[in-house]
Amino acid sequence: MTATITLDKDYPFIVGTYTDLDALAHQPHAPTSGKGIYGLTLTTEGTLVEREIVNALNPAVLIPHNNGRMMYAIEETIQNNGTVVQFQVGSESTLSQADTFTASGKSTCYLALSPQKDSAIVISYWDAIIDVVDVDKSGRLGEVLQSFKQHYRQGDDWRQVNSREDHWENRQVGPHAHCAHFWKSWVFVPDLGENAIFQYRYDAHTKSLAHDTHIEFEAGSGPRHMVMHPSLDICYISNELFNTVCVAKLDASSPDELKPRLIPMQYESTLENREQTSYVSEIKLSPDARFLYVSNRGDNSLAIFKLLTDGKLERIDIVPTGGKFPRHFSITPCGKAVIIANQDSSTLNLFARDVETGLVAATGYVYELPAPNYIRFF
Repeated sequence: MTATITLDKDYPFIVGTYTDLDALAHQPHAPTSGKGIYGLTLTTEGTLVEREIVNALNPAVLIPHNNGRMMYAIEETIQNNGTVVQFQVGSESTLSQADTFTASGKSTCYLALSPQKDSAIVISYWDAIIDVVDVDKSGRLGEVLQSFKQHYRQGDDWRQVNSREDHWENRQVGPHAHCAHFWKSWVFVPDLGENAIFQYRYDAHTKSLAHDTHIEFEAGSGPRHMVMHPSLDICYISNELFNTVCVAKLDASSPDELKPRLIPMQYESTLENREQTSYVSEIKLSPDARFLYVSNRGDNSLAIFKLLTDGKLERIDIVPTGGKFPRHFSITPCGKAVIIANQDSSTLNLFARDVETGLVAATGYVYELPAPNYIRFF
């Protein structure tokens, strides 16, 4: 039996698709490649309507500026340094290109705006290059204020991968930074290759990072993405290679003291069968921060966790995503629907979500879209 959804209003959103599979660090198996950024609308009846297609090379991450008028699309490639295309968002949620920015590293994968919105951290996965970039009042990216390679290991066992095939077989011989998150006076950058989260102190006056320390994770776990709780001093980190979620305390005590500010306190599996080949991808809190969701690429499922009063997790369900390799998903702002981007089956699958229990159920509605990799509601 399929579920139904009824929404109070239409929700415009955009989807990034892979357009050149050979330019990526990983190896998608989608039957066809996409054309760029697809603008769609989720209607009140629970159907998807296409609005526009904007050409872009492998737009893999789509991040809006808080002003609502700028959208950053990160073009992912290992053949050249990454590009962040900046789009003006029109009144009908249309995109028009405003500017471009070239990162200092390859396979650029993330952008995080500072709390003051006057700088941004741009992360390049392939070579773990961290750029701190000036941002003007309109949201345009300017000059690179600081750039460095993130790593802590030395010696003969440490090296940078030199090809896609090398990367597939040797995910942790060298650094691979994945994202950045501001928290109070600090910035955290998970690194899958170095198997750690790097901690930096951020100086809002000079718009610069100073390395504090790194927090090593379980050997082989591969920290990927993280999400910060909106009211508790807690964060959640997805470990791509171990298929676990780490719950960590955040410590702001004695702010002048040099010490780890992120303290792991719980690990929970996203799978029933941890022996199978699977890799966690997106991690996301529900709009009310009462539930946590993680997608499993390989198991092709969505793991659902309930947040306990202390911020720890209890897994309550694992739901098939209806397609292959769910790289990303997004929850409507109202919390009543979930759209999952199944990369390798080239589909968007629509799920109904119970806002009280946090559980999701397939509606049976499937929208064909080539190689989808990222979903962002406006």
